[in-house]
Amino acid sequence: MNVKGKSRTAAEGTADSLRGSILRGEMPPGSTLPAERELSERLGVSRLTLRSAIARLETEGLVQPVQGSGTRVLDYRERGGVGLIGYLATQALEGGEVPDDLLRDLLEVRRMIAVELVALVADRASDDELRELRRHHAVMATLVGDPEAFKNADLAFGRQMIRAGHNFALELLFNSIVRVIASNPGLTIAFQANAPQALAVYARMLDLVEAHDGPRAARVTRRLLTVLDGRTLALVDQLLGRSS
Repeated sequence: MNVKGKSRTAAEGTADSLRGSILRGEMPPGSTLPAERELSERLGVSRLTLRSAIARLETEGLVQPVQGSGTRVLDYRERGGVGLIGYLATQALEGGEVPDDLLRDLLEVRRMIAVELVALVADRASDDELRELRRHHAVMATLVGDPEAFKNADLAFGRQMIRAGHNFALELLFNSIVRVIASNPGLTIAFQANAPQALAVYARMLDLVEAHDGPRAARVTRRLLTVLDGRTLALVDQLLGRSS
């Protein structure tokens, strides 16, 4: 199954090529990228395109220009930023070489945040905010057949939950996550795989926060999302033809 999105620009394709070489260890931490002219010829791109690609990798924490010494490769496990997650997740969905169990790890992080978030919402959300969450959930139910629209609605639901939890730092973190997802269209499949069950879990989460019992909301949400995430991983494997 092809999960690629819109066509890549020359700079994005070049960044993908260099990024892949770094993550596969072909350009190990501490090494220096070849000279600009040599590297642009090797990759078959202009030097302007190459500079744009390298600038992208710099923002991801993969490389760092060193005055008089070229561009040094960094250890992505120590310096890599959140922008790297989307690339790695897309590679995992497309069968690329990525760290083991990356999708599982991403869902685990999502689950940890969600568990704490529902407790905040249960304690802090206003009645108006809870009504708006219910309204949005009803809209999501009409979008299950449209993967892109459902993904966007799912992200919007997450943003509304965070705002109802009244934690500004968490909202800024969420902005970074949304940018990662928007720049990696292949991730849509992760939202598509188990949309009906996700809706059922969200409905139960809303029941819990409306009861204004934060500790219980956290406990039950952890259990619900653990089951949901396991099922989602299995369905993604089926959609990609990787089931046993």
